[in-house]
Order: sequence, then structure tokens, then C-alpha cells
Amino acid sequence: MTALLTTLLAVVKIVVLVLGGIVALLAYRAYVRTQIDGLQYFSIGFVIITVGTFLVGFLHHIVGISVTAGMLLESVIIGSGFLVMIYALYGY
Repeated sequence: MTALLTTLLAVVKIVVLVLGGIVALLAYRAYVRTQIDGLQYFSIGFVIITVGTFLVGFLHHIVGISVTAGMLLESVIIGSGFLVMIYALYGY
């Protein structure tokens, strides 16, 4: 059962990585089209959140960091991404 859950988690993390990458790419393409700086930072925030979430799963399963350390790191990364996105929306 544990192996099944680990495999399922890996699949979900990869799907989230792909979907987050698509959203970041669409935001960046909108920036290129409109030259609105906020969209550039918005896409950067999405990249931070997406890659950070994937990276934490990798660090936990491959490197072996603890669940608590992984959750803390993931929360810090997601918070940082949201700060960049807030700056994108309200900084201009």
C-alpha cells in the first residue's frame, strides 16, 4: 500500500509541475503580448510555487529530509511565491 501511495504522490507531483508550468507560461506569454510588468512577476511567482512544491517532494523521497522539514520548506517556498504574486498585482 505504501508503494502505491508513493507512486501516486509522484504522479500527482508531476501533474502539478506540468499544470503549474502551463499557467506560468501563459502568464509570461500574456506579459510578452501586453508588456504589463505585473504579469511577468505573476509568472515568476507561479514558477516559484510550482518548482518549489516539486522540489520538496524530491528532497523528501530522494534525499530523505523529514516530513516536518519538508512541510516547513514547502510553506516557505509557497509563501515566497505568493509574495511575488502579490507584488505583481499590487506593486504597480
